[in-house]
Amino acid sequence: MNFTGSYHFREKVQTIWEYLNNPEILKKCINGCEEFIEKEKNCFFLKIKVKIGPINATFTGTLILKDINPPHSYIIEANGSAGQLGGANGKVEIRLDEKENLTYLNYKANTKIHGKIAQLGARLIDGTVKKNTTIFFKNFNSLFIEHNTIKSQMLKEDNYEKEKCANNKRQKKNIYIFLIIFLIIILILMNHE
Repeated sequence: MNFTGSYHFREKVQTIWEYLNNPEILKKCINGCEEFIEKEKNCFFLKIKVKIGPINATFTGTLILKDINPPHSYIIEANGSAGQLGGANGKVEIRLDEKENLTYLNYKANTKIHGKIAQLGARLIDGTVKKNTTIFFKNFNSLFIEHNTIKSQMLKEDNYEKEKCANNKRQKKNIYIFLIIFLIIILILMNHE
């Protein structure tokens, strides 16, 4: 089975690359991912629960990154087994391009499914892959929204503190002006007596 897709993000290509190479971030983004552990450089162990139609399967397997060209591209080779239900293996080519302040991610995937899972039919498997890909990129994109919201909140809090400090300075300045005017009035009154 072959799959292709494209997504764009409002982040720099380097940021997308760093997120795509962070196992903790990927674990959060992959629907049903229970484990995503780096066994050695560019080689990971995965454990993922997937619902394919009426079947719930737990896949365990490996994911290897190859032909790495930071921050623009790499190839993912993965294989997984769901025990008696069968398994899958595949290759995904990932390409990142930055244009007009957007980063475009394009992918091409070729997968092979075997065992009882393959008997479910291409349409059901295709639907599951598309659904989980959509969930992945929705989760992936929400991390940037969350990060930018936190950054914005920190900026607002920082601006609030600066404004609060400026207000305190203005209030002190107003008190000093009031005291000076008060002293001048007293001095004038004392001179008139």
